[in-house]
Order: sequence, then structure tokens, then C-alpha cells
Amino acid sequence: MIAKRLFLFIGILMLVIHPMRADDVEDIMASIKGGHIFEIINVLTSHEMGGRLSGTAGYNRAAKWAGSKYEEWGLEPVYSDSFLKPFGMAYNEMRETHFSLVLPSDPKVNEGKPIVKEMTIYKDFCPTLYSGFGHVEAEIVFVGFGLTAPELGWDDYKGVDVKDKIVATLRGTPRIQGKDFSAYTERTVKLLNAKEHGAAGMILINRAVVSGAGVYVENLPMVMVGNEVADVLFKSKGYDVQSLSALLEDGHHLSFPTGVRAEINAIGAHHPKATTYNVIGMIEGSDPVLKEEYLIFGAHLDHLGPWPIIHPGASDNASGSTIVMELAYAFSRLKTRPKRSIIFALFGAEELGLLGSKHMAANLPKYPSKPIMMVNIDVAGAGTGIRVTGGKTYPDLYGLITEVNDKYAINPNISAGEISPVGGNSDYAPFLAKGIPAYTNSSRGGQRFGIHTAADSIYIVTPKVMEDMARLYFMASYMYANK
Repeated sequence: MIAKRLFLFIGILMLVIHPMRADDVEDIMASIKGGHIFEIINVLTSHEMGGRLSGTAGYNRAAKWAGSKYEEWGLEPVYSDSFLKPFGMAYNEMRETHFSLVLPSDPKVNEGKPIVKEMTIYKDFCPTLYSGFGHVEAEIVFVGFGLTAPELGWDDYKGVDVKDKIVATLRGTPRIQGKDFSAYTERTVKLLNAKEHGAAGMILINRAVVSGAGVYVENLPMVMVGNEVADVLFKSKGYDVQSLSALLEDGHHLSFPTGVRAEINAIGAHHPKATTYNVIGMIEGSDPVLKEEYLIFGAHLDHLGPWPIIHPGASDNASGSTIVMELAYAFSRLKTRPKRSIIFALFGAEELGLLGSKHMAANLPKYPSKPIMMVNIDVAGAGTGIRVTGGKTYPDLYGLITEVNDKYAINPNISAGEISPVGGNSDYAPFLAKGIPAYTNSSRGGQRFGIHTAADSIYIVTPKVMEDMARLYFMASYMYANK
């Protein structure tokens, strides 16, 4: 009888000390601090990581360091016995890019001689990470969106001769009611189409930033320019970028020689058989049946590399990788793990076309075997608010996020949006395409300052908004994984 009373007393005492371990979870949530977050992002953006371009030694250092932290925190590998999951890819080593325009002669200016305008990198243009190498000097021919889609009655190359010319294209596709151009949204389609039509060079009209989302096209040197340079090309025709874009989107065909010549010189080396890595670890679920189900937290670890100077990629996307790592660290310290498993994935080669997330989505783990949600975090480092795209499409997890936010008053500026099942330019897209519900998260209020330039450094990030996102997702996903 005395022994029974003693056991009852000890049981009641344990419930008082650890009531369903709620205090353990809350304490860990409260321990997620901007200071520790800043320590992680500071390492990922350091000079030693060289801008984290997939395939380079700098990216490999970052991946191995992240894997070592997973091991230190007691996570388990998902694939074989390593946190590093290799896959093959190709990348460009850029060394030099030169770009200039030769404007038509004007009797009133410069004694009627052609006017040469040297373009300045970052201000007027930037290289692309998939440019072909070589030198080209030729007339620029504008070819609209750069698409040939006979089944939709659309051909931007109709009526113009671009052989051995430099083609200029706008971003986007037509928006014509009843016609679906979703198969033509990726830039790769435009690059290959230009080469097929005999173009000798290419100008992508978007922004004067370094671009990685494309495919290497041999002997097709190219640059990306902003609207100011594009307006120079269209001036003699009486157009500007905004008017041309509106007309094209409405279904008007507008392709024409610009009368402007350009010189592009791209120097570097193409590495067709490189290896890079995803970094993937797991917290195994505690329930013998439900642990087969898993939630994925993912973010791309890679960035744009060291040329013309190192691109630290703090907000894009050391911030997302840091939040995923902070979540892994938080879950690793739980005394009682959630019923379902949670996978923490850092993807390689997102900037080169979502290659890492595509590789994982095509090679999902055999154990655990049932993905229930993918949460992607991209460009989450600067600002004060949080945008959860997909929160309206899949409201269950977002409902828990708002519940947590209401209870703990974490962030006053959270909003949800729908997520499109078609396309997508971040790492959620390959999982969504496989029918896995997905969110993609970003910070709000930072105006995407410095994205894809050297200005995207630790000096512009806001550790508090990353702390808020990590706290919200830690508590909400713990509840979600225990449902």
C-alpha cells in the first residue's frame, strides 16, 4: 500500500514538473534567438564560402559545414549514412564580360559618326551564369518574348531574320484568353529557341543583376539588362519597355530590327560534369506508425558565386537555410519528439534551375515514406513581416501558425496567399508538381534590396524577422506533426 502511494505521489509530481512536456516546447521556442541565427548566417555568407555557387569549392565548404552541424545536433541522415546527397550538374566559371552598344549615326551629334556606349556592370548589365562564351558584334533584333509556339498560333521570329544577329527578348509570355503558355514560362525555352533560329548572341531584358536560371547554350554569349538600356534599343521605333510589354501580352506581334548594334564578349569555362550536394537530415517521429509520415522544411543553400565579386547571398538565400538549420537545432533539443518525422533539406543549384529540389522530389526517401507537407523558405532575411504563400490553399498548417501567433504575439504582420499549382521559381515547385501540399515563405518589408548583387550581405538582414519565422514554424509544425 505504501509503495502504491509512493508511485502515485511520484506520478503526480512528474505531471506538475512536466505537464505533457508543454513547458519543454515553449522553452525551446523562447530559446530561438536572433543572435544564434546571426551566427549561422554569418558563417554561410563568409568569404570562405565564396558566394556558394553550386559545383564550386565554396559551395562544398558550406554544404559540409551544414552537414557537420546536423551531425553535432544529433539528426539522422535520410539517404544512406551521409547528410550530403550528391547529384550531377553543370556550371559556368565566369571570368570576364564586356558589353557595349553602337547607336546609329546622327548628323546633329558627333559629326554623324556612330556613338559607342560602353555599358557598366551592375548599372547597365550583368552576365548570366549560363552564357555561352565567345565574342559577337552584330545588329540587335527584337523578338518579343522569344517564343515559337505553333500550336498556339504564336511565333516571335516570324518575319525577321536573326541569323548571326543578337536577339533581344522580354521576360514573360502572352496573356491571351483561352491560350495556355505555361509550357513556355521557363527561360531555357527562349535560349534554345534563339540558338535554333541562328542567333549569335542574346540580350535578356529583365534587370541588371546576375542571373542563374537558364541552360548553357554553347557559342551564344549573352547579358541581362534593365529597362533603361532596353529603352535605348526601342527609342528610334517610338516604343518603351512598358508599352511593348503591354502590347505583346495582349497578343500583338512586335518583332523588328532595332538599328542598334552591340558587342558582347563573354570569357570563362564551362564545367559540364560537376557534382554538388543537397544537405538532408531528419528528426524521426516518435509514433511507431505515424513516423512514416513526414514534413519537409527546405531552402536553397546555393547562390551566385564569386564573379565579378563575391555575392554573399544573405537574404537569397542564406536566410532560408539559416531558418531551416535553426529549426533542426530546435527540434533536436526536444525531450519528446513529435509523432511524425520532420526532414530538413538544404538544396543545391536552385539558382541554376531548381536542380537540387528537383533531384530530391524525383528521389523521395523510402523511409519515411509518406510526405504530407513541404515548407519552402526563400528570401526571408530582410524586413519586418512574413508572407506565407499557400496558406490559403492549404489552411490546416497556416491555421496553427495564426493560433501560435495569437497566443505568443510573435509577429504583427503575417499574411497568407494562394499558391499556383502551375510553374513556380523556387524549391517548392517540384514537390507541388508531385501532388505534395506546399508553402513558400518570404519576409515582407525589405523590398528585396540587393537581391542578386553583392549588396545582399549580412548588413541588410533582419535577424528578428528570421527569429519570428523560426519560432512560428517550430511551434506550429510541432503541433501539426502531433495531430
